[in-house]
Parts: sequence; structure tokens; C-alpha cells
Amino acid sequence: MQFHSTRRQAPPGLAFAVLGFTLAGLPVAGAGAATITLGASKVSTIFENQPTHSIGKGPAVFVGGDADGSPRRGLIDFNIAANLPATAIITGVELTLYLADVAGASGSEDVTPRSIELHRLTGNWAHGPTALGVTQIEGTDQGFPAIPPSPTWLDRRYLQNQPWATPGGDFKPLASATTVVGQAIGSAYTWTSTPDLVADVQAMLIAPSTNNGWVLLNTDEWIPDTYRVFYTQAWDDTALRPRLQISYELAAVPLPAAVWLFGGGLLGLAGTIRRRPDVSRRTNPEINP
Repeated sequence: MQFHSTRRQAPPGLAFAVLGFTLAGLPVAGAGAATITLGASKVSTIFENQPTHSIGKGPAVFVGGDADGSPRRGLIDFNIAANLPATAIITGVELTLYLADVAGASGSEDVTPRSIELHRLTGNWAHGPTALGVTQIEGTDQGFPAIPPSPTWLDRRYLQNQPWATPGGDFKPLASATTVVGQAIGSAYTWTSTPDLVADVQAMLIAPSTNNGWVLLNTDEWIPDTYRVFYTQAWDDTALRPRLQISYELAAVPLPAAVWLFGGGLLGLAGTIRRRPDVSRRTNPEINP
């Protein structure tokens, strides 16, 4: 009487199960590109010749020199981290503001286009209620007595013992973006995307505590009658308010290992059920010649 045996082969299902365990933790592709548009969370104006004045929540922001050549600077901020996925990879950024007024007396407004730069702010500042409820723009180019904690030329937060390190605001010396602003009231002016502007927003997303926004700086701010006025988030017409358009892609993220293990286990189980394993069997040569 002889015993014949056959070599057992691993069922295909087992291979699938092993593969499922091996794949645990592999990354998956991102979810594609997207674009979001944000409204400003804070916009303020600080005044060189009125160091205790401010516009914190008024309808307009001033940028450039007044009739005496005294600079006005605009501060603007957007809540980046609250509106974008933490894994977003920023690919494009555009800031759009709408022109509300131009320096100069009626009939003799400034007709020279002015370059206005965006510099990333490095000092944290407060919005403050100064000019809250004001609806007019004309005649407000000297601001209003600051109400704490509004920002001023000297202070990040007025009367809070929080001065700027440098009067006029703390910001990076190199502009992140620049645009030329003319005289067309109601027209949109856009600071188009640059690598520096993209880097600003990416850094603000990664470390929200460093998001202090930007300062708007007119390169001719020490020249009389050069300022430009833009509508703020407090202006009645929502279509003329500031907006920041951000394009981004989602970074690839790993699926939880448990998902891969569960899926791999199911594949292995299904394969095992579909095929019964070979077993050694006793063979009688008289019955099975």
C-alpha cells in the first residue's frame, strides 16, 4: 500500500491578503485643484501726521500722501487658516480692491498712476472700533481719534503698551506684490499672484499665529496728494469689498492603515472561499490504478 502526496500551493486569496497588509500606509493622490475667495477680516488705516488717529472699522482705507505729503498706510488681513484645508498647497493668490476716491481737490484730482505695494506684516495688530458706524468717505483722510485697541502710526494696539518696533508698522522690506492704481473710481485693481505672495499665504496657513496680513504702501507716499482710497469690508455694497482669491491643491495623504488591512483581509478571505485548498490524500492502487 502506497501513500502519494501532492505539494500544497498557497491559495490565491492568501496572496491578496498579504498584499493588503503590505500596502498599509501607502499615500493616495490628492483631491485635485480648487479656488476659494475670502473677504477681509480686518482693514485699518494709520496716519503719519496724526499718530493717535486711526480708522479701524470705517468704509474706506487710505494709501499714500495727503495734501501735505504725509503718508497714510493701509493694513489688511484675511483669515486663511479658518477657510482652507490644513494640507492645502497654495498655487496662486490674487488680492482685489475697488477704488473709492483719489487725492486732490474736486476737479484737480491726482492723475498720475501710483504704484502700491503689498508687504507682509510681521507685527500683530488689532482692528479696533474707531470710525465704526461712519458711512461717508469724503473728509475722513485725517482719520479719527483712536479708540483702543485700534492701530495707529505708533502702536499696534493703541493705549495697550504695544508699540510697533518701527513707527508706521513692522513689515518685510521687500514687496510681495505691486500694482499700479489709476483714477477710475469704482474700478477693480488686482495684485496678481507672485511667488512671494503665494509663499506668504502658505506660511500663514501653516502657522496661523504669524498671519498678520499685509500693509498697503504707496511708493509715492511722501509726495503731496498721491493717496488712493479703497472700499473696505464695512462698505455697504458687498460687490465692492476687498477679496482674496486663493488657488490650491490638496497634498497627498496616507489612508489609515486599518482601511488597507481591512480591504486586504476581505480580498484574502474571498479568494480562499472561492478555491478549496488541495490536501494530501491516501490512494489505494487497487481502487485507483
